[in-house]
Amino acid sequence: MARPPDLIDDAVTEILLRLPPDDPACLVRASLVCKAWRELLTGPAFLRRYRAFHGAPPLLGYSHNVYDEVPYARFVAADARASPFSAPAFGRLNWWVLECRHGRVLGQSFERHASSNLLVWDPITGVQHQVPVHMTYFCHTAAVLCGVAGCDHLNCHGGPFLVVSICIPYEEEEEQAVDFISACVYSSETGAWTSSPSIQFDAYIEERPSLLARDALYFTLQQGRRILKYDLVGQGLQVIDAPDMFDGLAYGNLHLWSWQAGPYGVAEWVQGRVIKLSTLLPTTGPLISLGVIGFLEGGTYTIFVSTDVGIFAVMPKSEQMKKVCEGGFHHAIAPYMSFYTPGTGGVLIFNLYNALCAPYTFLWCCFLLCSLKSFSQTISK
Repeated sequence: MARPPDLIDDAVTEILLRLPPDDPACLVRASLVCKAWRELLTGPAFLRRYRAFHGAPPLLGYSHNVYDEVPYARFVAADARASPFSAPAFGRLNWWVLECRHGRVLGQSFERHASSNLLVWDPITGVQHQVPVHMTYFCHTAAVLCGVAGCDHLNCHGGPFLVVSICIPYEEEEEQAVDFISACVYSSETGAWTSSPSIQFDAYIEERPSLLARDALYFTLQQGRRILKYDLVGQGLQVIDAPDMFDGLAYGNLHLWSWQAGPYGVAEWVQGRVIKLSTLLPTTGPLISLGVIGFLEGGTYTIFVSTDVGIFAVMPKSEQMKKVCEGGFHHAIAPYMSFYTPGTGGVLIFNLYNALCAPYTFLWCCFLLCSLKSFSQTISK
């Protein structure tokens, strides 16, 4: 009796679907097994199922800015053994990483009181897009996001994108900054900037990653004491006073707040839980330098905190903490999340040593597949 090929092929597909997306080396190793697996793992149908099965893109690493004589952007892999990126690929002298979102990295040249050069980079495909300068500014930040309406953001590589620029313009004739905040939106489809209504407000704009929540982007002003909201639909700006808690940290504790509608329909801050970082950090001394420098979007609910002994990822739901970087001055951290599957990489080269070394996950997969092969041979006799 001949073996039922469809049943075995379906079982192989179901097993490969369960390879962890946060360990990209597993898929690369599997694609090297044979031609049939390579065709399966690089096929559009499997990749769509793989992304839909796992949901939110995995965290592949963190991009952060440091000072070492000159500004320098660095990348730290979430798992150095399975990173598809080489560290020099992210390293850029005199560049400042503003944020990462929807599979893209947004950076700018580090120049004060001058027009900056913005760069949108897709590390998976290697494609770089220079964004033209739209004005001279005193202080500035920007955000990048997918430009496709209704996109699930599981595979945004190669598609159109938007850049939202928030700045305080600098009047060269008067040699001083103006007292209003301006917003402009760049579209990669049109290659042009579109201005939004400005608001009169005198504040310093921080060069930190923004937060995308529903149809709005949120930026920090004046060292976190105020929050600037940009409505992506109405294209309007609004300044929100932060809670009476500087940076959400006080006396070594992380205070969680939520912006909720009050009893009369007026939004207000409501304090939630308080996480005692002193009981989670691996140090017995006093916490002198503490700061919230980043977070994960997409429901993962992770906050990055800078301390004297390094940068830690705090998971408020479980109150667990994981060290992600060593100590030092870190202005901000931008997590990079994306699926990395065989056939999607362009100029980035996978570390072959990591790709060919077989960890337990891959051995487990091969064991199941070999068992299926033996089973099919048994029932075909």
